[in-house]
Amino acid sequence: MITERRRLFLGTSWTFASTLVALVVGAILNPVLVLYLGVGGYGIWASAIAVASLFGMAGDLGVSGALTKLMSEREAKREKAGSFVASSLVFGVIAGGITGFALAVVARFVEVSSGYSNFGLLLELQALQMPFNMGTASLLGLLQGRRHFRELALLTMVQSAGGLSLSIVFLATGQGLIGVMVASSLASVLVFAILLTLSRQEIALGSLPMIKADLRRLIPFGIKLTATNAVSTILYQVDIVVLSFLTGDPVSVGTYALAVFITRAFWILPGSVSTTTYPVTSQYAAANDWRRVSTFVSTAFLGSIAIIGVLASALILFGRPVLLGVFGPTSIGAYDMSLILLAGTCALGCLRSIASSISGVGRPGVGLRVSAVGAGTLATLSILLTRAFGTLGTAIAVTLTFCLVAILLVRALDRHVLGPAGTRLVTNKVVQTATVALLGGAASLFLSLPPAPSLGAVVVASVLLTGVGVALGFVSGGRDTWGGFLRLPRRAPSERE
Repeated sequence: MITERRRLFLGTSWTFASTLVALVVGAILNPVLVLYLGVGGYGIWASAIAVASLFGMAGDLGVSGALTKLMSEREAKREKAGSFVASSLVFGVIAGGITGFALAVVARFVEVSSGYSNFGLLLELQALQMPFNMGTASLLGLLQGRRHFRELALLTMVQSAGGLSLSIVFLATGQGLIGVMVASSLASVLVFAILLTLSRQEIALGSLPMIKADLRRLIPFGIKLTATNAVSTILYQVDIVVLSFLTGDPVSVGTYALAVFITRAFWILPGSVSTTTYPVTSQYAAANDWRRVSTFVSTAFLGSIAIIGVLASALILFGRPVLLGVFGPTSIGAYDMSLILLAGTCALGCLRSIASSISGVGRPGVGLRVSAVGAGTLATLSILLTRAFGTLGTAIAVTLTFCLVAILLVRALDRHVLGPAGTRLVTNKVVQTATVALLGGAASLFLSLPPAPSLGAVVVASVLLTGVGVALGFVSGGRDTWGGFLRLPRRAPSERE
């Protein structure tokens, strides 16, 4: 018998492991790109990814996300998958083909507007992998809904490691940005093929009327998820797109993109918790067990504040020497930019671990409204402030918008996720933990290291960071908080972990 405690421990552990792999891959790939392509080439790569992401906003109309919720609910009710997986897969591949075709059609026009060499070809290579990416999303939705986090994590690791290895090979053989995009496409095809093989027993294709019936159930909820994800994509990518087209300077874009990368790397750990949050809250909400929903969400939020507080102090203290050592002297300018981005990135990052619970309890429309306000605000502020202050204005626009979105998310979570249990997200312990994190960041500013620090300065900074970590671990509740995910009543699931 596998207890709920055991399932949560395994799920969080595997997700955390895949998160670490993604973090290591990012820490290797980005410096390699800067090394082989320069900051300007890195900026072009970041711009191509951002544009392709905007074109892929509609995705599969959220069918894969709706499949995750449906599978979680069926877990709670001990029901089989039926034909839903096959219907979702077919729809995802077709939707990916349509989206990729649309991107390929406009790629050359975007190249003319951007002025970047081979930009259209880069977008066309992104378009080629969209059917595979969306088919993969459906099959990953099945694994996530079943809470098979081991398989989910391993496949994520394979895609990350495969993309990195192929990218390095193509760069080393002189293929440049084109080779990087080809490597990404090959990794996507590989993971799709593996998933298709592993999930073949769950793929039971029904008749055309059955497919239509399945999609009528999946699409309405999925459209709300898609709209939320679409405006979220705008929220997270529009700053780079605006900066690319308003400045036309790949070096400025590359410097800003580096600052975005090192600050949003903070989101990787909360993001690993979010992978668990969505199916867990879906399952508990389907069972009408709001106490478990509240316990999970509150503990995840408190832990995220402590984690991001430590990471923020580490960036402030060691940012300059790490940038110099990893990315080279031309990257130092990204440090000052990252400090401006830090406040908004940290505020929103703490909530990313639990924001998916809004959709998990069946209220994706709420998340849509929050994301829409954020996307509209950021698009407007980015254009106005970038025209006025250049790259600095873009960073200020992001920080202001992310802080606004964080406030709106807290209100939404209080009302729709924690409200049914009669609890609130911001407690005294949360305020105390956030205060310690802010004080630790402020103290770190006074001891931030220069690009080439002395040994004594490194020791002092390390002692301060250790102290901040210990203080945050203590004030956030120590063992009570960090074991909170695991102290839930026993329950025997019907499916294997």
